Amino acid sequence: MRILLYGCGDFSNVIESLSFIKKELGYGVFQPVDAEHEKPSDDVLATELRSESELRKVYGDVFAANVKALGEAGVAVEFETDATGHYSIGGFDLIIFRNPHTGTYGNSRDPGMSSYLESSTTNQKLLMAALANSRKILNPGGRVLITAVGWPYIGKNPKGDLGLTGMQLEVPSFAAAYGEKAGLVHMGNLNLGKMWVARNRGSTFVADEIGILYRI
Repeated sequence: MRILLYGCGDFSNVIESLSFIKKELGYGVFQPVDAEHEKPSDDVLATELRSESELRKVYGDVFAANVKALGEAGVAVEFETDATGHYSIGGFDLIIFRNPHTGTYGNSRDPGMSSYLESSTTNQKLLMAALANSRKILNPGGRVLITAVGWPYIGKNPKGDLGLTGMQLEVPSFAAAYGEKAGLVHMGNLNLGKMWVARNRGSTFVADEIGILYRI
């Protein structure tokens, strides 16, 4: 099957997370090339929004080693790929966007909460555009998996006592509504459990991750 991954960061743990997600979706496990360099059964394109030079500055030698390892495993890598406007020849059977985020969370010192509203708005636009664009490049019957770990995609915001909510994708009816706007059918939410999550600046943390699954 043909698989597209968005937002791969330093490209670490790509095969491991893909294998886990494929298994959760009932697709089996991704098999990298074996000792005799046979091609894997999956055609995988791993992408990142930032340029190669930007990624080298942030992640250094680790990034280069990860990209090299993916190439040896038969995974194609592409930089400067925008999930909201990406076009690739041919269709994909599965598109995965792990923890999409514009990098704005809100400022706890902001009494008017305008920064939290901005965070919710910009990330909502990212989600909607990524879903709409995914529909254009999916094969018939193809699926889109968006994963999320926190504000503003799931849960209450850090100042939830003031009543501001984000997208609340953990609520099936809300998740389904976003899919409908993009011409996709919501298939349900997955509890992926404790997962390593990468920040844009290189650090990582562990959080409960959910997956929101759609089909064309």
